[in-house]
Parts: sequence; C-alpha cells; structure tokens
Amino acid sequence: MQPNQNNVSASYDAHGTSTAASQAKQQLIKFLTEHTAQLLGTIRVYVQRMGLAQGQAIPGVALDVLQEVAVEALDHADRFRPDAQPMAWLLGITVNVIRRKKAAMAKQYRREVTFGRLATMLPEPHNEDELFELIAPFTLDNPDQDVEANEQASLILSLVSPEDQQILRLAVLHDFEREALARELGITPVAARVRLHRALNRLRTAWNKLNIEQQIQQRVNTSKAVERK
Repeated sequence: MQPNQNNVSASYDAHGTSTAASQAKQQLIKFLTEHTAQLLGTIRVYVQRMGLAQGQAIPGVALDVLQEVAVEALDHADRFRPDAQPMAWLLGITVNVIRRKKAAMAKQYRREVTFGRLATMLPEPHNEDELFELIAPFTLDNPDQDVEANEQASLILSLVSPEDQQILRLAVLHDFEREALARELGITPVAARVRLHRALNRLRTAWNKLNIEQQIQQRVNTSKAVERK
C-alpha cells in the first residue's frame, strides 16, 4: 500500500522542518524559558567540578556554557525524543560543551607556555640577520634537537600571516637570494626584496611584542608571589 502523499507532506512545516523536530524545538524552548535558573545553577556545579573555572569566574563561565548549550540543543532538536527528560538531555550537551572548552583552554595554554619558553630562551633580534637566524633551519648533530629547533622556528613564523610565512620560508629555503626568491614568487628581484623586508619587519614587531608581554607577565607573577608572602 502506497503512503498518502498528503499525509507525508503534512509532516513537514513551511520551512521543510519535520513536525516532530518543530515540536521538539518548541518543547526545549519552553523548558529553557521556564527552568533557566535551575539549569544555570546545575551548570555552575558542573563548571566547578569539571575544572573549567573556579571562584568568582564560575558565574560568567557558566552563563557562557548555558548560551552554547541552548544554541546547540535547538540546532539539534531533531535528536531530542519527546519522551526524554529535557534536563538530562541538556546536561548531556553541557558536559560536551565543557569538555570542548577545556580542550580549547589546554591548547591555548600549551601555546602560551611554548611561546613563553621561547621568549626566555631566544634573544631579541635587532636586525634582519639576527631575525633570519631565528627562523633558519638548525643543523645539529642530535636529531631530537634538530626537530625541536624546527618546531621553534615554526612557532615563531606562526606569529605572522600565512602570506608572510610563505615568503619567509622561501627566503630560508633559497638562503636569502633575491633572484631565486623572485623566480619562485613570479615577481622582480626588487619587489621580492620589498616584500621580504616588510615580512621581516612584521615578524620583528610581533616577536618584540611577545617579548614585552612575557616580561610584563613575569613582573605580574613576581608581584603576586611577593603579595602571597
């Protein structure tokens, strides 16, 4: 027996969304509206217990999490079963949101720590030759040290745009030869020199800024340590 086409069409609204999904979305909106305070209170507990925030930062972070949970829940309302408990479903989304935020924070922290370590290990460049040495490949006897040096060079290059990274890498590859660099870029040697000079200036500015920020952070940490004593 063939299904009635009118009945099939009636199961979708004017925007092509299934009736079940629309009903689930309305159910979730109603629940979120009526139980915002309760859900937010529970999210605060999750935020603290899962280590996303502590102390005075908890309320603000919990509110951010709530907003992301609401958006994600409504975007995926078609996955919500009418017989399911909205609170349990929303808290399941909450756990995933918090885990993603923690992963993003950890990634950012590792990046900051790595750059901070670089800022203390490497000298502040004063001219193009010194800056070039920072991003040039290192030839060392120890393969592990060679990998680490190349990772450091990549981190330094990540301070500038992909376009600047390209010309700087090409400059390293061609040992700073303007003619070879110009051929790779399809421009004149004079234009290649200008582009390379500007890229180096932007890298120097970004690197110096990183050093200044690192020095400021060290002073702040020192002051906090003194206050705790």
